[in-house]
Amino acid sequence: MSKSVRPGPVFCFVLSVANLSACSAPPANAPPAPVAAKSAKVVAAAEAAPVAAPTSEPKPEPETSPGFAEALASLRPAATQAALQTLAAAPSEAEPYAQAALAYAATDVPCMTLLWGLSYQAMGGGKSDAAVAAAFAKVLTERITATRDAQTKQVNFNLRLAPGEMPLQKDIDGSVHAPLAHVFEAVFSPAVTGFRSPWTLEQFYDCLSSWVGVVATRGTPLDETLELDGWLVALAKAGHLEAFCYRLLGPAFPAELKAYKASHTAELKAYQDFSNGTALHPKRAAMPDDLVRIQ
Repeated sequence: MSKSVRPGPVFCFVLSVANLSACSAPPANAPPAPVAAKSAKVVAAAEAAPVAAPTSEPKPEPETSPGFAEALASLRPAATQAALQTLAAAPSEAEPYAQAALAYAATDVPCMTLLWGLSYQAMGGGKSDAAVAAAFAKVLTERITATRDAQTKQVNFNLRLAPGEMPLQKDIDGSVHAPLAHVFEAVFSPAVTGFRSPWTLEQFYDCLSSWVGVVATRGTPLDETLELDGWLVALAKAGHLEAFCYRLLGPAFPAELKAYKASHTAELKAYQDFSNGTALHPKRAAMPDDLVRIQ
């Protein structure tokens, strides 16, 4: 007895596909179906499609201490703007330094009276000698004081040449910068540790000698910005630092100046000859908010 086999699902599906192909097959001599050409607009659109730019990380910014911008702004008081503009425009002329020094004597940034006053006299001085000497002496007397405790005999120094705490900026390379005014206050303070009230010409000469000694032997962060520093070192090596101090501050201490002139005529003349031949000629005026590298 023969056993009948019913066609399974797979066999039926194959058969159906075969029959469908046989029924729908084109005649042997029929031309091939045309292939639709791609639209030129589609191709152009595909080629013109923008390529997204790779995202870049934001550039690192310097880190600053709290209130940094405000601290810098305070170093240029409104009443000094005219003097600053004149000085910036004529850094090789002496008189703008005198006027800037006078403008800053009553501000909270009196260190600039000292720096610009020194620069003014180093450039040869002029018609404002007496006014600059008075402003310079005022800053020394009011802003650099030394008091002795009667019981402990300890001397306490108070030096206030720049406002508030030193603002700092740390750059992306790790270097740290601070305003010139605050840096000068910090590095100049050790030079006055030998000072005892009241201020005299000899006291100032001793302090300036200490300062110039530091600049000459170890250097300071200010030296690249302050052309004055190198000039003072050359002046001291030539033996004219004392006469320079008397020329700078003498009008504010007339009795001391008179006594010095009576016994140091040759020294004053030698300084004048030195100044005539090698006076300071800054290429740029140092400003209180110039950022100086300290680390």
